[in-house]
Amino acid sequence: MVAKTAKAGVLDGTTWYAWEVEEHDGGWLLTYVDVLSVILAMLVVLLGQMAVQHLQTTEEESRMAATYDAVPDSSESIELGQPQPQPQVDEKAEEKVNAEARLAAAIEDRFQDEVKVVQRDKGISLEIADVILFDSGKAELLPEAFPVLSRLAETLQEIGEADIAVEGHTDDRPILGGKFQSNWELAAARANAVTRFLLNQGFSPKHLRSVSFADSHPVADNSNPDGRAENRRVNLRVEFLN
Repeated sequence: MVAKTAKAGVLDGTTWYAWEVEEHDGGWLLTYVDVLSVILAMLVVLLGQMAVQHLQTTEEESRMAATYDAVPDSSESIELGQPQPQPQVDEKAEEKVNAEARLAAAIEDRFQDEVKVVQRDKGISLEIADVILFDSGKAELLPEAFPVLSRLAETLQEIGEADIAVEGHTDDRPILGGKFQSNWELAAARANAVTRFLLNQGFSPKHLRSVSFADSHPVADNSNPDGRAENRRVNLRVEFLN
């Protein structure tokens, strides 16, 4: 920094004035310039980093957009006239349905009113009235029951291998004396008698079971003779394996 100082004097009777220049140290200017240079350099670096980040973000968005465009749109409409893939059919389920249909047709054709076919959620049920198989209150098969059961066994074996549950059912009248203490024992003994017959006809033990329902699953009104007669029955619940 330069400062001027006024100085007075007298020469030959004349007063004169002069300015003296004082020079001060200017080093602070260099420090100021250095600070500005550092600030400018920092700004340049920051701007460079921001530019790089912007480029990276733009490239990432471009890659994501390209990936999204490459994924097929599932909402696209199906063109008419183009062959569409057919759903796969469960062959085993179809075979079971066919076997059940063949069995039902054979029963209706060969047994008329002796055996009734009832469609179930799983498999079908073959209902045989107790008067065809047993005397009242007894569990020994009648002689006339054997031809019916023999034809029924042959029909089942013709159609294919199946799981068979032999179910004994009664009406709701209590047992009064005799060999059995309740309808549960009577129904169980009757189911066991039919199961033994099927075993003797060559049916596999692992695919047979005997069940007693007594009067717990009525199909008719027990308040009249006709209804009680319908409830006294043996069912063969059949579910084919193939």
